[in-house]
Amino acid sequence: MLKEIWRKIMNKHTILIIGAAGNNGIATIEALVNKQQSKDTIRAAVRSADKALELEQKYPSIETVIIDLDKPETLPAAYHGVTKVFMIPGNVENRKAHAKNAIDAAVKVGTVEQFLFYSVVGAEYEAILFARQFRAGEKYLEQSGLNWTHLRTIFFQDNFFGWADGVKQGGLYLGIRDGSFAPLNVADIGEMAANILITSGHDNKAYNITGPKLLSGEDMAKVFSDVTGKEVAYVSPTQEQTLDSLLSTGWPEWQAKGMLELFEVFATNQAAVVSPDGEHLLGRPMTELKGFLTNNKAAFV
Repeated sequence: MLKEIWRKIMNKHTILIIGAAGNNGIATIEALVNKQQSKDTIRAAVRSADKALELEQKYPSIETVIIDLDKPETLPAAYHGVTKVFMIPGNVENRKAHAKNAIDAAVKVGTVEQFLFYSVVGAEYEAILFARQFRAGEKYLEQSGLNWTHLRTIFFQDNFFGWADGVKQGGLYLGIRDGSFAPLNVADIGEMAANILITSGHDNKAYNITGPKLLSGEDMAKVFSDVTGKEVAYVSPTQEQTLDSLLSTGWPEWQAKGMLELFEVFATNQAAVVSPDGEHLLGRPMTELKGFLTNNKAAFV
């Protein structure tokens, strides 16, 4: 009780980030460290000692803890004194089970005032695999009694690192036919998450986060051409070609097929929207694809 009173007097929080070693987790830690100036405790939950050491070396001010979301018994120690949670489900097929275990642990500890859940745009429609996976976690969180916030994101600009070899050879191979969507910057997502975690007014809200500009495959290829200084042609492979390509680079079949479903959403313009939520959360303009590519030009030439 005395510790809780002292925390309220000092207005300090302990923020647990689950999935801290991934790109979104690191972006969130980066933003929190830059904003917090040691005001709150940032606790990064990872799956291995190696990942924990990497984060500790990069961010000496944070705490790390090792958890296994398949083993609920590893979670209570990570939640000790935690008042805010940001969960980023991993690239695993059993996202629903992982979310349930993390949420149950938050309920049990009794100190969590806010649970921020990373999700995807369109989750509420449950129309494709990824949407159903994340919506299952959203629904479980909504029914938990915790104060919840959903941060729903779309395809990342950073994902194009995986397309770099094709771009270097003069082609952007993206199976979205004539469709458009607004690619999103991971660093922006991290800053949005940090802002949600350190400010109030987000309880029981779902934010839909897209990039700042709708782009077709042709539009994106032109941006690549402009930034790299060489011609990059847009090519929309068939679904069979895309699936073969993803599987050949090591994607699990369930995830590769899920990506095909997502590309079909883009191809049919079901996600051809630009949401104002991201800029509202950032308090500044969002990063455009051209800016991202300019900052990372070396990866594509």
